Amino acid sequence: MRLTGMQYGAQDIVLFELQPKSGEILPPVTAGAHLDLFLPTGLTRQYSLLTTLCDGQRYVVGVKRDELGRGGSRWLHDSARIGQMLEVSAPRNLFGIEPGDEPVLLLAGGIGITPLYSMLKSLQDSGRQVHLHYWCRSPDHALFVKELEGCADVTLHYSEIPGAAVLAFSEVVNRAGPTTQIYCCGPQRMISELEALSPMCGAQRIHVERFQAEQPVATSREAFTVVLARSGREVEVPAGETILQVLLDAGEDVMYSCEQGICGACEVKVVDGTPIHCDSVLPADEHTRRRTMMICCSSSASNRLVLDI
Repeated sequence: MRLTGMQYGAQDIVLFELQPKSGEILPPVTAGAHLDLFLPTGLTRQYSLLTTLCDGQRYVVGVKRDELGRGGSRWLHDSARIGQMLEVSAPRNLFGIEPGDEPVLLLAGGIGITPLYSMLKSLQDSGRQVHLHYWCRSPDHALFVKELEGCADVTLHYSEIPGAAVLAFSEVVNRAGPTTQIYCCGPQRMISELEALSPMCGAQRIHVERFQAEQPVATSREAFTVVLARSGREVEVPAGETILQVLLDAGEDVMYSCEQGICGACEVKVVDGTPIHCDSVLPADEHTRRRTMMICCSSSASNRLVLDI
């Protein structure tokens, strides 16, 4: 896709517009979806789509410059140029709005507003009860501040405004009704606090999207065999290695992106065997129901693992 626009969004946040170079119609996207950008530096990064700004001719993502990150946001802010071609994945949505009519509580921290703003607009359009709480440093750091200020469905919390009334995160969560569905995207400390409160909220009502992995990538403690069901090929995964890296070293063409278990790109079907799930995308019981695993970060409890590859 071609980079066709760069627009100031907020302090340290730029909106990047991408259009297909051949003019083809883009697939529609739903609130919570993200895509991968394959940068010229060799880095691959995931960014939430601002679906309210997306249509059949363009996708738009919001990117915050992160000085402590691994370099993707710095390259986009400092080196990306209008007209430049960038390789882009198809959109994926592992953080979509669950169907139903229950009230929805949206909890955003910093750049975590990007998927939740799209959810807010979608839920408002559908008539479903929703309220967004957005924590950020100041109005200058708040994305879509003009659209959000004064909205009855939104509460803004500014940590650097002297005398500002900022509700504690736990207080907001504890006020949620017993059937309220809770969606959270923000720093790891915010998500950890929400998960600590989950026994009171009910874990099935909590949905999160992370910026970083919840736990380290799981390398195998003991060797095991991965069987590729489509070809019948068997590949040994030595202790201390990941399934993904072994398959790549063996020349297999497999999908992957973040290599941390937070994007969902490497999800594969499990035909047989018992995976050890270590990703932060889906809970283990959901993987069991779907018969899937993320091969970038998860391992195996069985000696043989048959995958639909």
